[in-house]
Amino acid sequence: MGEHFDIVIVGGGPVGGSLTYALAQAGFSVALVEKTAANADQQPAFDERHLGFSRGTAIAFDGIGLWQELSRAAVSIQRIHVSSRGRFGSVMMDARDEQLDSLGYVLPAREIGRVLHQAIARLDNIRVFAPAELVSTTVTDSEAVVDFLHEGQRVQVHADLLIGADGANSQVREQFAIGTTRWTYDQSAVIANIDVSEIDAGLAHERFIEHGALALLPRNDQGYAVICSVENEEADRIMDMDDSQFASYLATQMGGHITAIEAVGQRYRYPLELVRSQEVVREHLALVGNAAHFIHPVAAQGFNLSMRDVSALVETLIDARNRQQSPGSLTVLQNYANWRRQDERLMVAFTDGLIRLFVNPLLPVALMRQKGLLALRHVPALRKLFTRSVTGRLGRQSNLMRGLGLQQ
Repeated sequence: MGEHFDIVIVGGGPVGGSLTYALAQAGFSVALVEKTAANADQQPAFDERHLGFSRGTAIAFDGIGLWQELSRAAVSIQRIHVSSRGRFGSVMMDARDEQLDSLGYVLPAREIGRVLHQAIARLDNIRVFAPAELVSTTVTDSEAVVDFLHEGQRVQVHADLLIGADGANSQVREQFAIGTTRWTYDQSAVIANIDVSEIDAGLAHERFIEHGALALLPRNDQGYAVICSVENEEADRIMDMDDSQFASYLATQMGGHITAIEAVGQRYRYPLELVRSQEVVREHLALVGNAAHFIHPVAAQGFNLSMRDVSALVETLIDARNRQQSPGSLTVLQNYANWRRQDERLMVAFTDGLIRLFVNPLLPVALMRQKGLLALRHVPALRKLFTRSVTGRLGRQSNLMRGLGLQQ
C-alpha cells in the first residue's frame, strides 16, 4: 500500500525545498520526491546562479527559522539603478525613500540549497526520496498517489495533497494533462559571475540594452552576478566570446556604470519563455512556483513570486487544519488559487510589459519608454508603486511575508 503522508511534494529545488520545510515546521508530515540526489554537486536547481530575494521573501525565511543562516551569505540591495543604453533618462530606487533597511538581497543558489538540505534533514516528519524517477501520479476521491523509482525499487506513497513544485517543465502538470499558455520571447538568459576592480556596495543595475536587458546584482565585495537576457542570435554570439571579449561586451553595454572587470566566471545559458498553467489546483492537487507560472527574469522577480505562492499555500493549509478540513479539499485549494491569481497576473503584466517596452525598436515606443523612465524619476507616486512591485509588497500579504511567522 505504501506510506501515507499529509502532503507529498514533487520537486526539491529552492521552491519545493522551502515549501517542504515550512509545512513540516507547521506540523504536517511531508514526503519530498526529487529527481536529483540531495548531495549532488550538479543539482541543477542549485547551480552557479544567484537569486534575488525581495524583502518579503527574506522575512518569510526568517519566519520559518532559516534567515539567520542564509543571511551570512546574503548581500543587501540598498539601491537599484534603472537605465536604458543609448537613451537619456534613468532612475534610482533607494530603500531609504521607502523607509526600509533594504530593497532585497542576493544569495548564491548553492548556499540556499545547502541550508535547505541541512534544515530538512533535521526534521523527523519529512521523508526525502532522492534521487527518484517519477513513474505516475494519480488522484482518487480520497487521496493522491505517487509512484516512483527510488534506489532501484518501485515505491508508492499516498497523501491527502500532492504538490507539483517541479519547475516550468513540470512532470506533475503533464501527467495530469493540465494545459499551459506559452509565449516564446525568442530570448535566452546568459548568466555569469564577474569580479570588478571596485564595487559600489549595495547597488544593483537593471539596464535595458539593444537586444534585451542586462541585470547586475552585487554578489559580494568584489563582483556581480550577471543576468543577460537577450535575443537568441545575440546569446549565440555571447556564448562564442572568450572571457576578454565578454568582459569588453559588458563594459560597453554598461556605459561606464561599472569599474574594470578583472575576472569572468563560466557562462550558462537558459531559454526564456512565459509559461502559465491553465489550472493550478484540482482535488488533492496544487501547483506552485514555476510549475504554475514561469516569467521573464527581468527585475529578478520569479523566485519572489514563487515564494509568495509558498507562503500563501502554507497559510491556507494551516487555516484549513484549524477548521478541521482536509488539505486536499478542492474548496481549500481554491482559496489558495483565488488568493494567488491577482498577484500572478500583476507580476506577469509587470515583467512581460517591461521586456516588450524596452526591446521594441520602433521610434514611438522608444519615445514612450524614455517618458516612462523620466516619469519614474520625477513622479514620487509612480516610483513608489514601482518599488513596491519590486519588493513584493502589492496585494494581499501572507502572515509569513508580514513577519508574523507560522501562525498556527
